[in-house]
Amino acid sequence: MSDSPGAPAAATRDIELSIEIQAPADAVWRAISEGERVANWFAPIASGEGGEGGHLNVSWGGEAVWTSWVTVWEPPHRLRLADELPEGAADEGAQMALEYRLEPANGGTLLTLVNSGLSADPSWDDGVHMMTNGWRFFLWNLRHYLERHPTTHRTMISERPWVTGTREQVWDAVLGVDGLGGVPARPGDRFTLRLDSGEMLEGTVVLCDRPWAFAGMVASLNDGVLHVEMEGSGDRWKMGVWLSMYGVEEERCKEIGKALGQTMSRLFPEEG
Repeated sequence: MSDSPGAPAAATRDIELSIEIQAPADAVWRAISEGERVANWFAPIASGEGGEGGHLNVSWGGEAVWTSWVTVWEPPHRLRLADELPEGAADEGAQMALEYRLEPANGGTLLTLVNSGLSADPSWDDGVHMMTNGWRFFLWNLRHYLERHPTTHRTMISERPWVTGTREQVWDAVLGVDGLGGVPARPGDRFTLRLDSGEMLEGTVVLCDRPWAFAGMVASLNDGVLHVEMEGSGDRWKMGVWLSMYGVEEERCKEIGKALGQTMSRLFPEEG
């Protein structure tokens, strides 16, 4: 891109989604703006400082931390978070942001999310597809947390193995008969999956977009949440399995975490 004054900005696109939540706006506001509550439905590690000029840090584990800065703070109506830019990105005019808008609806709250500033270049198509699925799931998970587990701390276990092959091949390895078991495609349909320990995960489909993402509400774990996502592509990439549990005893969480780890190690033996 030219650095000359008046150079056209790079074309961008947005993701815009809405969901109705049977909870007051104040509760929804706290869930999207306070780190401790963000960690109950989004990234499992979150912290921050409220108010305009404040920030929100989120992490999925390891050393990687994503920082966003609060540019609009109008509780409980509007929150805007601008992503921290990599060095030099400001010179290119790049800026991704996340905006939440809250309004009353049917005795609860209508929450609209706009993730703006995503590149319109076709090379971003797969990434935008995954992000759209991600936000569909996370908005559902936010509603599930607020309506079903509003006072319960979440325990999350995860496995993110390196894999090879196409998304279709990895999907079949994880969610086929030799993996966790097959899953129906329609939201609301019942599923039964099995870990190598014999632990059964039984519940209903929330999202099924083969070969990109699957999510389900796990009734057999006190209405926990399972999320499977094909995160990458190429010769060698990472996929992710996340299992969120609310109000499940610590020892049982550890047992299930061990069983999930054993299952994924069998399906994807460590490479190199």
